[in-house]
Amino acid sequence: MALVTCCPSCSTTFRVHAAQLQAHGGDLRCGQCQRVFNGFATLITAHESTIEYPLTVRSQPAVAPESFTENHDVGPDSDATIHPVPAPASEPDAPESPDSLFDDGEQAKRSSPMLRIANILLLLLLVGQITHHYRTELTVIAPYSRPYLEQYCALLKCTIPYSQDIRQIGIESSDLQKNPAGEPEVTTMHATIHNFASFPQAFPALQLVLLDAQQHVITSRIFTADDYLQEEDRQRLFIAPHQDIEIRLDFDSTELSALGYRLLLLYL
Repeated sequence: MALVTCCPSCSTTFRVHAAQLQAHGGDLRCGQCQRVFNGFATLITAHESTIEYPLTVRSQPAVAPESFTENHDVGPDSDATIHPVPAPASEPDAPESPDSLFDDGEQAKRSSPMLRIANILLLLLLVGQITHHYRTELTVIAPYSRPYLEQYCALLKCTIPYSQDIRQIGIESSDLQKNPAGEPEVTTMHATIHNFASFPQAFPALQLVLLDAQQHVITSRIFTADDYLQEEDRQRLFIAPHQDIEIRLDFDSTELSALGYRLLLLYL
């Protein structure tokens, strides 16, 4: 099979080579009528047997395609030929050279490990930030992680607060009475606090509200763990899961004639 193109002006057909078309973007000049046309626009393929020989080439046989006739008035001895049209001075869409593509590929291969390392470092940084922000929640989800998180915080000079879910802290029992030692100005509050959670919790604060005979508030005061913990419990940092803590509060009630009370738990 051969490549054949046709002049749109005089309908003369010519045999061309791919190198000729590619060299000038397909622009050709007809040797018969001198018209410039794009060889790609009318390019077809034809069998070698349909091409009439001998063919005569006027000039530049190395680059000009051979002419032949196909049912046209121009005979087989026609000296019509195609002269390549010089390409413009600049070709903005010229493809990159193979060397340039190879260099880019090598550069991409060299930078790829660095990108992977950078992505891994960014991922580790993100995991560290999430761990730091939700360190208390992590100890609730995975209690065994607390020792490792405490080591982490020891390096960063941070702390890991214990959970403070007031919904899972309750008062099992409470009692308000005068001091049995015979000091009428001293009143003592006894109570039992229970942690219903399956994880350790921080000690809550207590709000003691004293009421009169009409259940009106006489006074209210908030006590922290340092105020109500027994001596043997003062070294504790948390209430263990499903553990009871006995508390005792002594306060001066000389000017208070309380006949009732309310005891509330809260986290400050």
